Amino acid sequence: MNYYEKKFEVSIHDDIMRYMNDTLMWIPCTHLSLPYKNKTKGLALYGTTIIHQEGGEMFYHVISSWYRLFSKAPERFQLYGGIIIEADRTFSSPPKVHNIEVERDLLLEKLQILLNYANQVIEGEFFILHLGI
Repeated sequence: MNYYEKKFEVSIHDDIMRYMNDTLMWIPCTHLSLPYKNKTKGLALYGTTIIHQEGGEMFYHVISSWYRLFSKAPERFQLYGGIIIEADRTFSSPPKVHNIEVERDLLLEKLQILLNYANQVIEGEFFILHLGI
């Protein structure tokens, strides 16, 4: 990043990354936080992952599929984020549902940047460094 004097970072909210995680698990990559299992699939949610040329095409397809799907969403929308069970919950109080509030255009802008990076990875000159969520 310092060499090119540009900011290359793309930040997508943790909840959205978890929402997309099942499909991100299809991407061949290298986990730097698991030295005994470097070559694997899927992003390390709490560690460092590198996506090389080998995983670039799958990364592109996964992100472009999410891009196309989210492009059809309303301008502001919600995604299901799971159930929150509080420690003092009783049987008479139901668990709370956590919904993720998303601004479509902001998310699409970030996904487009990732698609541009994926194209550069596919060409073999660069790699994507994921630093976890």
